[in-house]
Amino acid sequence: MENVDLQAFTLYWLVIWAVLGSAITPLIFDHKHRSPWRGALLGLVVGAASGQLFGRVILVLLMPVVPQLATWLSMLGGLVLLLPLWMFVKPVQQTSPAHQGFVAGTITPLTFYLLLLSVFPLAWALLLAFFDYSPRRAGGPILGLGEGNPFVGLQYFQTMISGEGRDGLIFQNSFRNTLLFTALVVPINMLITIPLAAMIESVHSFMKTVFRTIYFLPVVTSSVGVAVMWGYIYNTQYGLLNGVLSSVGIQPIGWLQDPRANLLGVPAALIAVVIAYLWQDFGYNLVIFIAALQNIPDQMKEAARVDGASPLQVFWYITLPLLRPTILVTSVLTVISSFQVFDLIQVMTQGGPGRIGQTRVLVLDIYENAFRFEKMGWAASISVVMFLVVALLTIIQTRVLRTQWEY
Repeated sequence: MENVDLQAFTLYWLVIWAVLGSAITPLIFDHKHRSPWRGALLGLVVGAASGQLFGRVILVLLMPVVPQLATWLSMLGGLVLLLPLWMFVKPVQQTSPAHQGFVAGTITPLTFYLLLLSVFPLAWALLLAFFDYSPRRAGGPILGLGEGNPFVGLQYFQTMISGEGRDGLIFQNSFRNTLLFTALVVPINMLITIPLAAMIESVHSFMKTVFRTIYFLPVVTSSVGVAVMWGYIYNTQYGLLNGVLSSVGIQPIGWLQDPRANLLGVPAALIAVVIAYLWQDFGYNLVIFIAALQNIPDQMKEAARVDGASPLQVFWYITLPLLRPTILVTSVLTVISSFQVFDLIQVMTQGGPGRIGQTRVLVLDIYENAFRFEKMGWAASISVVMFLVVALLTIIQTRVLRTQWEY
């Protein structure tokens, strides 16, 4: 048992049998004319309890005998109570069965999955934001909090506001960089994708498919691969960009390394990352806008042309207002994704250049504090602030761009 990670197996037993129990039991209950929703709840509870209890029992009993198979056989612990439940549940007479077993067996596991892997981590992060927590320190009996991981209250948030110490200074720098990155990405993305989508929508259907495919290819490309490629383009010694500049007599520029390089006060490294991010990401919004343009009634455009409107006027006064709901969706998604940027910056600049990092963003700050410095409480407090800021920006965008009409 010394080599077995019981915490990992506890999670396995919970997830596997809670999901299977809540997915299969509703189908059986529905077949026997019983309430599938009651079956989903019962299967969830019984599966989770049986997996935890008998998974551990099987592991303890069989580990000394067959250590190679014990861990695998422990995964069958959920069947101990679920099989009798499935076999011996009594059918009832029902004149008009609802036949919602498939619905209940699909929605319930997905709901459990979201609660376990989304809502619970969010609540855990919110709790950790008030503790000086590190997994290496021995804490109290409840979730390892207290004692070696003391309660600090609002101290982290006060440090963020005041900017005191190294952590506060780096946070404020990361926060500014994230806001600047988002402020550059969102409008440039819209300025590229909306006109380009309108132009692609006006060509032949075959060419439309070709352009849509080509522009969407970077979206499905690995972010690490994109970062490596653009890193070579920006390389000071043998990069493509500096090669072009050298051919016209301009000295090579350290795009990703020189903290003094800037454009209109914006660090060159941050602009370089923005360009790489836009190159990879704009195809996603482009496809959405093309689909939205296809749903705009042609009669509205034709009526405007009959009234003497130019193509530019048709786009400005007809197409663009009708795209407002789509602009809302894409702008919200783009803001969320730009706040979550990590892999491009981690590979291209590691948050540098500069002493505190000209491209250091909130997610990189969270990652390093949580997994490099093991300051989980501080990292959790940063994640809470980022969540609140994204939620606030989403509300503002919804208020500004929402419409009261449909077409």
